[in-house]
Amino acid sequence: MWRMFVALAALGLLGSCASVSQEECLAGNWAAIGERDGRQGQVPATILARHDSACARVDVTPDRSQWQQGYERGLAQYCTPSGGLEAGRAGRPYRNVCPASAEPRFLDGFELGRAGHRAEERVRSTEREISQLQARRRSLLAEDGEDADARRREAGLIQSELGMLRLELLAARNELARVEREIRRFRAGL
Repeated sequence: MWRMFVALAALGLLGSCASVSQEECLAGNWAAIGERDGRQGQVPATILARHDSACARVDVTPDRSQWQQGYERGLAQYCTPSGGLEAGRAGRPYRNVCPASAEPRFLDGFELGRAGHRAEERVRSTEREISQLQARRRSLLAEDGEDADARRREAGLIQSELGMLRLELLAARNELARVEREIRRFRAGL
């Protein structure tokens, strides 16, 4: 019974990692799949190899010509300043797929989006750290028993650290607000 569960779980993981579903392979709408891949900035050779592998399980070969046509349409949408902004903001990597003529403007948006992503991450990380320290401090102060003085000292140190983290959070939020203003100006200029 246990082995069957493990085998089913492994199959589920494989299916979730596939680049296309079995249904997509069988439907064969390769232009739409290519367009999606292009809009995501996928590397053509890499993603096609993954599609080949995923569809081999159902004995289907991707139509490369249709896929390529769709990919070019999708890539044209991706390789824009707003496409770069979206990719950077989502924290996705750039895989050097844009044509040289479109890449500089794409990268303008991408770098600005990455700055926004980093600023959001810094705010979230600092908020998590504050929350964890607050919980630790509450736990120390709620404990009964011996070493009450040591717990109070540690709670005091945590309180000092919380003060520093709150200042860091304020700075992180200010940076995020600055980047968001820059993003709004960037979008307005598109």
